[in-house]
Amino acid sequence: MRTKTILQTVCLCMLFILVSCKNEKTTDKTSFLDGLTEIPNEEMESLSFEIEDVTFYNEEGNSLTQDEAMEYLNGGSFPKLYKNKSGEVSVGVLAPPSEEQKAEMTKMMAQFEEQEAKLQESVGQPLPKFNLVDYDGKEVTSSDLKGKITVINFWFKECKPCIHEMPELNELVATYKDNPNVQFIGFSTTAKDRLPSFFEKHTFDYRIVPDSMPYAIENGITGYPTNMVIDQEGNIVFLKTGFIPGIADTIKEEIENLL
Repeated sequence: MRTKTILQTVCLCMLFILVSCKNEKTTDKTSFLDGLTEIPNEEMESLSFEIEDVTFYNEEGNSLTQDEAMEYLNGGSFPKLYKNKSGEVSVGVLAPPSEEQKAEMTKMMAQFEEQEAKLQESVGQPLPKFNLVDYDGKEVTSSDLKGKITVINFWFKECKPCIHEMPELNELVATYKDNPNVQFIGFSTTAKDRLPSFFEKHTFDYRIVPDSMPYAIENGITGYPTNMVIDQEGNIVFLKTGFIPGIADTIKEEIENLL
């Protein structure tokens, strides 16, 4: 199950995990699409929306629970998305995956597992150097890591699992708030001008560094969220990709081992 969850993180960009939907039936199989326009596939990658604002249905017109949507997604189904007259993504429709989609899911799973194994080779190696600007406009560089334990999170605005783990990561920050030797940095691939609306709804207590896609690529990041722990010498001692329940406890163990 964890492998499938990680795969969704990578291959579906986390847009369709942990959806919040009611399980209600409609009297008309297509009435839920009235007034909506289907979004072409070529527009998918440029979409920006909050997944909790989208209701997912099956082809029979029944809205889907989280578990039901996950069953479709685990099998390789990709949703059709619809926007309302205001241009907002409001409805998604999931159908049983075709044999072609199942084959593509299997292929992507194998590719991701290969990428993840390669990424683990960076454990024990120095974190690539950086010179960036944080959300508050202050410079943040590799030299800021010297002599400190640094906890890093790679994330983006639309990443539902990223959002889901933020509360426990915030608790981790609170645990070490009085320890100057432990710091937390969140590299967001989202552009700075798209983050204010996110922070109106969500809290993330890491030091946020937006516009970090080039640095994520330099680190070989293939999925989100990705959590890392860097030791006092600037070396990567821990790296995990994908949503992992209890990840904060695991990170805390790594921190304590370094203190």
